[in-house]
Amino acid sequence: MKINKLLMIAALAVTVMGTTSGCGSSSKNNNNANTGATNNAGTNAGTNAGTNAGNNAAGGGGSKAITIKAKNFEFDQPEIRVKQGDKVTITLNNAEGFHGFAIPDYNVDIKENNGTATFTADKAGEHEFHCSVVCGAGHSKMVGKIIVE
Repeated sequence: MKINKLLMIAALAVTVMGTTSGCGSSSKNNNNANTGATNNAGTNAGTNAGTNAGNNAAGGGGSKAITIKAKNFEFDQPEIRVKQGDKVTITLNNAEGFHGFAIPDYNVDIKENNGTATFTADKAGEHEFHCSVVCGAGHSKMVGKIIVE
């Protein structure tokens, strides 16, 4: 009976440690844990902050390349604006911690550092995006919206 209790406590401790080791971790080697890639954290620091470039013709149908920088419990762009019909390519750069980027309305879910996703912004209105990797105490604050005009 005591062995069963000890095993349950050990399993619970391992689960808790694994759950809380996401974006709140201070280990820089955690950035590419699921990709098998080498650690490139910080190589693009300061180069793409706020990038929202591309052809944005009045009627839409252009293309937008957007780099989102994620750090512990926030994205550098809480609001993104595009034209309806634009082809949008989003790149996620984890500047601090390990995060994901998801836009459920467009079936986008990037879970690797410097990963990209491309979609056509064909649904007008506001669409929520959020961190898709459970990353610690401030995970629920990692939200924003993409506005399709």
